[in-house]
Amino acid sequence: MPIRRGRRRRADSRYAAQAALLAGQLRERRESAGITQERLASLAGVGIATVRKIETGLVVEPGYFTVMALMGVLGISPDDLALQGTVS
Repeated sequence: MPIRRGRRRRADSRYAAQAALLAGQLRERRESAGITQERLASLAGVGIATVRKIETGLVVEPGYFTVMALMGVLGISPDDLALQGTVS
């Protein structure tokens, strides 16, 4: 069995539902703010591929600091994302 490295990216993660919710909410907030994925990535100091993968749900367990940086640029708090109550 190969050794897994990095974050889990598949839908078999127990966090798949939260990842889908996060993806939709981040995209919605970014679009309503009129910011492109490229601009958001630049302002947050992350790669454009990272933003794309989070928004499409390819990354099911994004890094805490990455998510916090994206939310900081968009001016939203964790409570604003309404993720509470979805942890199983």
